[in-house]
Amino acid sequence: MPSMTRTIPTPSNGLVKDMEDADDQRGPERDETDAAFHKLVRRLVADGDARAARAGRRARRTLAQMGVAR
Repeated sequence: MPSMTRTIPTPSNGLVKDMEDADDQRGPERDETDAAFHKLVRRLVADGDARAARAGRRARRTLAQMGVAR
């Protein structure tokens, strides 16, 4: 009689929990990291603008204003 083998591992914590664990092991999704990065950048820009305003200046926005040669 031919033997049958199992090709899919048996879920240990329930199928949904195993899927969540596998997803967590892959790390953060691209959209999650993008949102966090953009939130950080917006906060840094607001802080820089506030510091520049207190010093009586404006934050530089273009490469030319920053003195960067292309």
